[in-house]
Amino acid sequence: MDPFHGRPSLHPLRGLGAAILTAAALALTACGGGGAGTSSAAPTPTPSPAPIPPAGGQFTETGAVKLVTTVAPTGVTCSFPSLNGPEILMQVASIDGTEGGYITLTANTVFVRIGAGSGATYTQRNFSGAGVTNFDATKGAQFNAQLTDDTPSGQNKGTVGTVTAVSGSVSCGTKTPGGGTITISGDSSGGSISGALTSMLVKCPAGAAFSIINGLTPVGSTPAAVEIGGGGGGPYFASISTASVSYFFTSSAKGLYTLGNGHAIWNNAVLTQTSPSGGAGTITISGDATCGT
Repeated sequence: MDPFHGRPSLHPLRGLGAAILTAAALALTACGGGGAGTSSAAPTPTPSPAPIPPAGGQFTETGAVKLVTTVAPTGVTCSFPSLNGPEILMQVASIDGTEGGYITLTANTVFVRIGAGSGATYTQRNFSGAGVTNFDATKGAQFNAQLTDDTPSGQNKGTVGTVTAVSGSVSCGTKTPGGGTITISGDSSGGSISGALTSMLVKCPAGAAFSIINGLTPVGSTPAAVEIGGGGGGPYFASISTASVSYFFTSSAKGLYTLGNGHAIWNNAVLTQTSPSGGAGTITISGDATCGT
């Protein structure tokens, strides 16, 4: 297609060149050099990509707990690394504000955790059920699950009510998990820790002087989920959890990491184990993490 069709030529030789090409084509046809006339098909237009739904969630639930059923973008966490694979989390709260928790989606299971109170008075119930479709930890999912109570026997349920069913959808919108290279090396009461975090999720809330980094790394030969963070001036913490036990490390030193320009940079931070078996090990955290959005 001629992009100049319908308006004067911008080049004085453009019309002459077209005439020469036309004459040459006629000559070839007269001498037998041309074949049957051909016509070029119009190019097929490239379809526009489907718009990305904005981040957020909505659901309905059945049970004694009455939850706010719309989840704001800030209440949605995508690409969360866990020992069960990547997850999507939605932070939820009861209508009266006395209870709260999370709806967590894996590739095939819905987990609902509702708690109330704090400290020694904290109570919680856990529910789960199959029923997740179109799951993509970076994009979203739909869910429709009948739930059963699977609260651990030692957990204080208090007066938290039941949730028997939940259905809805969640979108990650344009959220990104971040990344970078963070290494943890040292020892715990469960074994040595050495290596870079994988499947990283880096959260640096806007206007806040702290960041939280989640990822995966082994303790000895056992897979473990990691969470590290703290305020810009401390204290700092690292929680490293296998399927059966969690190791907690802390430090009250200053300046163990710097936060700014979309990065959280850990400066060879040394943290000491406080539980279980406090004081049994120390770890060093170093590296540059890029904040997600």
